[in-house]
Amino acid sequence: MIADNEAEQETAAWLICDHATIRKYGLGYAKPAPVPIGTYVRSGYLQAAPTLRGLGEIAGIDADALERTVGDYNEDAIKGEDNAFGRGSTAFNRFLGDPENKPNPNVAPIGKGPYYALKLFIGDLGTFDGLTTDTVGRVLDAGGKSIPGLYAVGNDRASIMGGNYPGAGITLGPIMTFGYITGRHLADN
Repeated sequence: MIADNEAEQETAAWLICDHATIRKYGLGYAKPAPVPIGTYVRSGYLQAAPTLRGLGEIAGIDADALERTVGDYNEDAIKGEDNAFGRGSTAFNRFLGDPENKPNPNVAPIGKGPYYALKLFIGDLGTFDGLTTDTVGRVLDAGGKSIPGLYAVGNDRASIMGGNYPGAGITLGPIMTFGYITGRHLADN
């Protein structure tokens, strides 16, 4: 699965794992054992190879850089650290990890092959810091005054979670509630 164009390549990232990891946890749509993963490899959804170098070549990833990155990652992972991304550095991260994985429930070395790669494309789920509004949804300018005729609801409105994302679906309640309030305000005017 190589990017069709340069822009696509720049917005893509890869998740890499070993065979033991994909069978225990799955990867993307590929489910853990005993569900077969061959369909995902044959379709190109997953790239697979017996070596990291081979995986890099198949996936269009610089093989030397892939081997070097996995080596650096593994040095930290053996100690339960992730110096690149800080996985497992907060109680929230650790709570969502695998408690059987020690010393860090979120970090383990990449072991023996075969290896698998899943191509990810950057997307947007929502916003933590949308447009500032008043209680009825009127968008406020930099001075805090409402902009006549401009309203925001849903993910376009600043999150009541203050930049946090406690979990999937957290936007649904505020969207319905503040959408209703804004709709009532518009109907009354």
